[in-house]
Amino acid sequence: MDTGRAEICALASRRLESARACAAELHCDACFDDYRRLVESQPDALLIEVPHRAQDEIALWALEAGFDVLIGGCLSSSVENGEKIAAAATGGGRLVETGYQRRYDPAWEEIRRLIQNKTLGEPVMAVTMALWNADPHSWYYDQQESGGMPLVHLSYCYLNAVRWILGTPVSVAAVANRKAEISRGRVDEESCAVLVGFENGAFASATASYLGPEGMVDSRPRFVCTNGGILVDLTQPTITISRGDGLEERSWEMGPSPFVRQAERFLSALETRAPALNPPGDALMDLRIAAAVSASIREKRTVDLDGLARREVR
Repeated sequence: MDTGRAEICALASRRLESARACAAELHCDACFDDYRRLVESQPDALLIEVPHRAQDEIALWALEAGFDVLIGGCLSSSVENGEKIAAAATGGGRLVETGYQRRYDPAWEEIRRLIQNKTLGEPVMAVTMALWNADPHSWYYDQQESGGMPLVHLSYCYLNAVRWILGTPVSVAAVANRKAEISRGRVDEESCAVLVGFENGAFASATASYLGPEGMVDSRPRFVCTNGGILVDLTQPTITISRGDGLEERSWEMGPSPFVRQAERFLSALETRAPALNPPGDALMDLRIAAAVSASIREKRTVDLDGLARREVR
């Protein structure tokens, strides 16, 4: 709606009262307690914002029904279901865009340009930390409903964007623990630290947790190169570039949010049929990294992503 180019024609929720409340807020007349009834409103595309396990079923149904799909988070709750969604999109000629909006942030776009053009020399490493005080009663803490913390939180903050910048990931090594929510069915990895190696020799060190103590904000992401580095301001579109001759700050005016920019790109894709920045073929990598994180923790070893993909094919 914020783009001025789209209209919400119907909503569905497993509880009708929830659908009605949301529909009233969005000035939408049609609401259902069965997502399959959305076809009655003849939408051009669907936006899916539900827990990941439920999302898998809805996404596959939507693609088989002939709809293009914008997914609010990761592609799927698992590699297996993600591959089914990607195959359904390709087979039906449907567009799927996943919800990693940081690729639409002008600051992160500029970081990618600087790194890939080697303006600051060869990339050496990226370092990120994401602490979030997750509600233990929400689906985010449910391993089956969410697909796990590395998929829900680590990939979103900020590993998806980091790999978009650094290139092809080839290896994953991780450690994790559970200290607060340890009951059965809670996420396997409540807090974890991950080291991702890339094809170009660079690496990313990423730490994420569902424990976010009051006053402890995320550390500012940073990229280190052979001839300088980049520090990212998470509160506004601003980066600080370090070179041999000093520091340079680059800022962008607060225009449309990355979420709106992503929606604009998706709406344009509906017309041009050109994929946006998070197509399913690429989004599968986030699922593979999350699976590799869990495998590395469980088996206490470094996981070769190419080898993992080959085993999946067999």
